[in-house]
Amino acid sequence: MSESSNQHPVSPLAFSTVACPTWGIEQVVAAATEYGYQGVELRTFGAGSSQLACDPALSDPDKIRHLFEQASIQISCLATSAALHYRGKTEAVQALASAKSFVDMAARLNCPRIRTFGYMIYPGEVPAAAVRRLADRYVELAEYAEESGVEIVIENAGSFARSRELWNLTNYTDHPLVGVCWNVAYAATVGERPGLSVTTLNSRIRYAKVKDTNIGEGTGYCELGAGNVEVERFVEMLRGIGYTGWLCFEWDKLWLPSLADPQEALPRARETLSEWMRLKVDKKGKPLAKREAAVLEVRS
Repeated sequence: MSESSNQHPVSPLAFSTVACPTWGIEQVVAAATEYGYQGVELRTFGAGSSQLACDPALSDPDKIRHLFEQASIQISCLATSAALHYRGKTEAVQALASAKSFVDMAARLNCPRIRTFGYMIYPGEVPAAAVRRLADRYVELAEYAEESGVEIVIENAGSFARSRELWNLTNYTDHPLVGVCWNVAYAATVGERPGLSVTTLNSRIRYAKVKDTNIGEGTGYCELGAGNVEVERFVEMLRGIGYTGWLCFEWDKLWLPSLADPQEALPRARETLSEWMRLKVDKKGKPLAKREAAVLEVRS
């Protein structure tokens, strides 16, 4: 990934297509170019789904790859619903087969990773047993992905909403193609702040997702910086550990049709994130300490 001339890390920006459920692939690519994004996260529900007009499962992956390559826009991630937690043999086999098919789709799209979920530990189940079961499946999936080099990232959700749980899972999996997709807004809903998340996971974070909301106030999602999710702090913490991976903006228009249209939300988010990543300097041109390194947070 690129770095600025002063050698402070800069992350490329992407948006998820959950922001624009009615757009076709061509419109998605055109918008990314117009709004100044370097990449797009393609959400997929698999073959037969009609939830997204731009679902890559509804079109020829080679055609989609060509459209993105022509525009010099990257596909940052193939965001799937794949979850590997099932205890039942039939469900487990089906889930793993589905995840492998998404690896194949990503390879055809020239997409470097797929997003998955560890999702849940069953009620009454010993957590260590669930982690071992999940880790074994992630190892099998990663070994399948080795030929193409497609990375598998696990997003924080469900029983794996906090950094400690995902650290344990990825540590037990111990495969270079398995890492973490950290969603700062979801972490905030379970009371975890960026200072703890980033310092716990550090280089295990391979992909970062941002959005803002007013947690506990029932007002729903809002512009970056207008809610009480510490998104700017998250960006600062990532810079402090030298993270240069993707920052993906997620605007859940697919699930919440009343949200502002993507033509409004996406350009504003790109401007805000770009400003937050811009190195601040004093009158002598010296970088301000706040941006030079992350300040560790201690939770009592």
